[in-house]
Parts: sequence; C-alpha cells; structure tokens
Amino acid sequence: MHSPKAFIDFLLVILRFFSITVRFERNSNKTSFFYEGLKRNPHFVVFFLTLVYNTRTNTTASVRKDRGGFCYRKENMLALNIMSRKEKVAVYIDGGNTYRRLKELGIPQKFARFDYSSFVEHLVGDRELISKRQYIGIVKNIDNSEKAEKMVRDQQKFLDGLKVEGFDIKYGKIMYDGGNIREKGVDIKLAVDLVIGATDNLYDTAIVISSDTDLIPAIKYVCKAKKKSLEYIGFGSSPSLGMIKESSIPRVFSNIDMVKFQRFYYRGVVIEESLENKDVLKDIKILKTKTEPVKEKHKTSWVKQWTMHTIEIKEENADKVAEQLNQNLDKKHSWYADFKNKYYHFIIYQGKIFKVDLKNPTLYKDAKEYGIALGIPEYQVDFAPDDKVWER
Repeated sequence: MHSPKAFIDFLLVILRFFSITVRFERNSNKTSFFYEGLKRNPHFVVFFLTLVYNTRTNTTASVRKDRGGFCYRKENMLALNIMSRKEKVAVYIDGGNTYRRLKELGIPQKFARFDYSSFVEHLVGDRELISKRQYIGIVKNIDNSEKAEKMVRDQQKFLDGLKVEGFDIKYGKIMYDGGNIREKGVDIKLAVDLVIGATDNLYDTAIVISSDTDLIPAIKYVCKAKKKSLEYIGFGSSPSLGMIKESSIPRVFSNIDMVKFQRFYYRGVVIEESLENKDVLKDIKILKTKTEPVKEKHKTSWVKQWTMHTIEIKEENADKVAEQLNQNLDKKHSWYADFKNKYYHFIIYQGKIFKVDLKNPTLYKDAKEYGIALGIPEYQVDFAPDDKVWER
C-alpha cells in the first residue's frame, strides 16, 4: 500500500504537469520567432519533483525552487517561467527609438494613433503589470519657429495622453547638431532603471521595447547576474541581432502584426455645463480642459462661464458616446456637442444625432437648420468646415 506522502507527491506531479501544459499552449499563440517555433515543433514536458524532461530534445532542466517554477533554455533564445504566483512584469519603452522603428513600418497610418496601452497589454498577457515607462527626449523651440512650436505642442499632447493611460514618463534631452537631432541620456536612464529594478527584485520579467544596442550591457547584467527574464521587442525585417542574442525571449513584430495596434480616433469639444449628468464624462477621454467666462455675445441667463473639454473617442466607441451625450444634454436649454475624424462628423443635439459623411457634407445644412430651429443663434452652430470658429 502506498504511503500518504507518496500519494501527495503523485498529485503534485499531476498538478504541476497540468499547469505547465496549459501555460505552454497559451504562450504558443503569441507573435514572435520563438513562439512560432513552438507551434512548428510541438512537444510536451514530463514533470518530476525536481526535474523536467523534454520528449523532443531528450534534455532535462532542474526546477527553480526560488521562483516556484522551472526554466528551460534552448540556444540562449528561450526562457519559460511557469510559476505558482503571478509573474511580475515591468515594461521599458525607448520612445524615440520605438517611434523611428514604427515609422519605418508606416505605423501609425494617417489619421491614426499607435495605441501603446493595447500593445503593452498584449505583451504582458495575463501576467501582473507592475510598471510601464516611456523614456523620451523633450522637444524645445530653440529657434522660435512655428514648426518647432507645433512639435512642442504635439509632443506635449502625446505625453499627456500617455500619462492619462498610466504611463510613467522619464525625460531625456534632445541635442541639436546642425541639421541633425539626437536624444541624449534616454538610453542611460532606461538602463539604470532596468538594473535597479532587477537588483531590488521589483520584477520577474522586464520587457524592453528598443533596438538600441547601448542597452546590451544592462541586459546582460539583468539576465546573467540577477537571473531575471528579459523580453526584447523588435520590429520589422532587421531587428537588433545583438539584442536577440542577449535577451531571454526575443519577440519581433512585422507591419502586419502592428497594424492592429493603431487606433483611429474622433476629437471634439463638450461643454460641461451643457450636461445634466456629468458622470457621462467619466467614460470619455479628456485631453485638455479650459474654463473661461462666456463672451458677451454668448452669455445667457443660465450660464456665465463654461468649461470646455477637448475629448478623444476611439472609433469603435463613437456611436455609443454620441448616444450617451444625446441622452444627457440639458433638456431645458439648447446645446450641442460634436466630434469628428477624417471621415465622419457627429453633431449631437438633445434628441437628435447627425452623422455627417465628410465625403458628402450636404447633411451639414440640415444639422445647422435643426440647431437654429431649437433657438441656437446661427453664429453658434459653427461646426461646418467652412465656418468653424475654433479647431476641434
């Protein structure tokens, strides 16, 4: 008769084998050279209390007792950690390097924005994300030109959006050398944070989105000295071979892979005082807010100042948000809200929504006439491209 201890050991073997197999198959769906290789060469693991036996390669690897899982390596390009607790992941993005690599792929396309949050979520999967950082050189208007000023505004708008999405921004400098522009200090800050995170045991796995080979010494230290797993994220047909060699798991994404992480957005303006239920704003991304006294020609007996929110709405949420605004506009007074992208312009009144196709903008006339019929002065229904007063 088997002893209770032997029976418990047998159950542990079964449970561990099951958890490994499930995680193995789940990971094999991800996009990279490594995971594609797993799909082409499927194999399974026979699991003992202290050893892992691989049926395809006839190799064994010892269980990592300190991490509650195991690690199997093939040609220094693969590391799997199957843990009883959730794996802690920190994401480090070299903003300038990533921007240039994506631009080479034609990402994002015109009138779209690359969705860093969705990309990070894809990379992390069901693991625990403990931090996501973007390292970027700050643009300055050193020659007081309109072009440079626009670059400053656009970058600030981009960074404000990342902050709203929970990114921690780490600032570097931009050096202007004649006609050339280069970042300074960004790679050093990323490398320092990467090493500190490993030394302080803040993460189990670091995901590095950069092809800057200056990071290789830090990557070597993290992987070899601190025994952390590091995933290198590269793009296109020419990723960094040095980063692939030194990282634990290289994952290289093509143009086809990256297209699904760009988002087409609507932008517009909502006046907070126009809403009966302001909770609707909680589900809308607000890029900036401006509160100011109502100009004399706009003043009414019920509003002396207004709070204008510049909003951004994902393409797939546009109809839903339009309906929410439609239901929440002040029923006692006449207001409208609007937002648009390159293709459509939503004009929302209480009880009526106009969705204008910009290829055939004749519906603007109906939308303006409807607003005037509600009692809105003609000069205030200024949403058409020909008579707009401010940029939406």
